[in-house]
Amino acid sequence: MELEVRHLRFVEAIGAAGSLTRAAAALGVSQPALTSQLHRIEHALGGLLFDRGRHGARPTALGEVVLTHAREVLGALDGLRRAVDRLPGGPLLRVGVLPTALARQLGGTAAAAVPDRVVDLSVVQSRAEALAALRDGRLDLALHVDFPDRECVAPPGVGITPLGWEPVFVLVPDAHPAAGRAEPALADLAGSTWLTSRHGDDEFARHLVDRCGPVVLQAVEELVVAELVRRGADVVVPLQPLDTGSTIPGRIHAVEGSPLRIRHLLLWSEAVDPAVVDRIHAGLVAAYRRVAPAGCRIPGWFDRNPGWLGSP
Repeated sequence: MELEVRHLRFVEAIGAAGSLTRAAAALGVSQPALTSQLHRIEHALGGLLFDRGRHGARPTALGEVVLTHAREVLGALDGLRRAVDRLPGGPLLRVGVLPTALARQLGGTAAAAVPDRVVDLSVVQSRAEALAALRDGRLDLALHVDFPDRECVAPPGVGITPLGWEPVFVLVPDAHPAAGRAEPALADLAGSTWLTSRHGDDEFARHLVDRCGPVVLQAVEELVVAELVRRGADVVVPLQPLDTGSTIPGRIHAVEGSPLRIRHLLLWSEAVDPAVVDRIHAGLVAAYRRVAPAGCRIPGWFDRNPGWLGSP
């Protein structure tokens, strides 16, 4: 794993807070999620960054070195962002997005809501990274997600406007035992390996375990997903309901009772005009409902199932 800016911000937050519990609260993530990220960072760097005990988290010698350089890098990046924002051409509206089908609608929606500002989109895979960037003033808005019983908790200075819930569909190979069912239950998928994106964070995986109990998870690239499905491996691929142009073979199903679901969120810095947030919120909901009838992977699903983000 290569270190990314978000990893430096995680380390800096732990160092500043002096404990994983307080750092997780400041970042707006669960402590297990932050602990998991820290383990990955330590594995990449080859040693412990913090001695963790009853009295909190204290930097090791390696941790002190990493913290020093992390603060220098983060300070330089923040300075770069401020310099870019001061360039001619109008103030930027800085928006972070988790890559989803809904995120494709955000650029045009935001531009229509604030025609006098330049919309600057950037990909933010981790919700913790998005919340930290909003809190620190590096983003104005973010489009992200959370899950049942794992709802996002915003740090001070950050607001949350829910957009609505979306079901998670599944794709299975043609030879999978569940392929012949119109809406398989989660029990029909037991024993299969769930393939998730290697670029996401752990939140969906935790939601999956909440609903299914212990499962086998494998984080892979989309090309690998397509090959495993084509070979007829015993795998399940979770999918957004709106088509994103993916060419993975196999059969797509809704899951009985829709136990797997995602809530789309508009996160915003409290420095942003609430009227702008309201216009973007309304525009995104309208855009989703506009594309849902033709774009749903299972034609007519939203028409038959009221109460979802894409339902009439």
